[in-house]
Amino acid sequence: MSLPRINLVVVGHKDHGKSTLIGRLLYDSKAIPEQKLQEIVEELRSSGKAFEFAYILDSLEEERTGGLTIDIMQTPFKSEKYYYTIIDCPGHREFIQKMLTGASQADAAILVASVKEGIEDQTRQHLYLIKTLGIERLVVAANKMDAVGYDENLFKSFMRELRDLLSYLDYQDAPIVPVSAFEGDNVVFRSKNMPWYDGDPLIKVLDKTIAPPKPPSEKPLRCVVQDVYDLDGRDITVCKVETGILRVGDRIVILPIQEERTVKSIDIFGSDAEQAFPGDSVGITFDKPLSLRRGYVLAGSSEDLEPTRNFTAEL
Repeated sequence: MSLPRINLVVVGHKDHGKSTLIGRLLYDSKAIPEQKLQEIVEELRSSGKAFEFAYILDSLEEERTGGLTIDIMQTPFKSEKYYYTIIDCPGHREFIQKMLTGASQADAAILVASVKEGIEDQTRQHLYLIKTLGIERLVVAANKMDAVGYDENLFKSFMRELRDLLSYLDYQDAPIVPVSAFEGDNVVFRSKNMPWYDGDPLIKVLDKTIAPPKPPSEKPLRCVVQDVYDLDGRDITVCKVETGILRVGDRIVILPIQEERTVKSIDIFGSDAEQAFPGDSVGITFDKPLSLRRGYVLAGSSEDLEPTRNFTAEL
């Protein structure tokens, strides 16, 4: 029996440990193949660097050089209850557009906030943005507990300050988990360094807090293009299936350019698939070359798509 799927975005200030937390989560949950891990370790060793969990996600060479996440990285892992797709978004202000793209694909969010540095500008900004985008389920990872000596009083002080902000945005029930992504405390396994914390580790809190959305499989097909990559001479269109079911062989129309193509292949995290469902992030190839851009929408070509000049929205 397949597990329900959830898209989970990870947000927070640029230096508060988002990529390290995800790397630790993937490593401790054994979602990273041993061969991939060894490749990363060898590459770091050859360049004279020590292994860091953030490098599990930072696979682009520019990121390795610059020391910050510049693109949206999507990685799957399984818990006891759900099949999560983790979306690691840039925290740097310069990459806020990519953060919005990632958050718009999410069903729930983890806010990573450092107990050592406290609440900073992007902590507030990212909270406002995920709320504006309609993300209702939130879990907070209070990170870098190792850097403050696992001090309970400092955690409680930090939590009181954060609660004011969370309550203002109607996230007052969001769980706050004290963690050390660097040391692995309370991420997948309970920490022996914080006996005063009697709650669950982060992975179990996610399972208890987040419920999967009801997939709108019966609605008309809509896939939103995230990006296009050139892989071994093939154009791979990366998109998320929002509604309907996408199948190999489907004839689709691309909006707004009004061009039609046939779906030649569907790739879900390195494996060929015959179909994809709402919530799936997929790579698609078409029968003919096509110039696509982020934000384009794929729809079924057999639909009677009616043009419109206005729509109603709440801003």
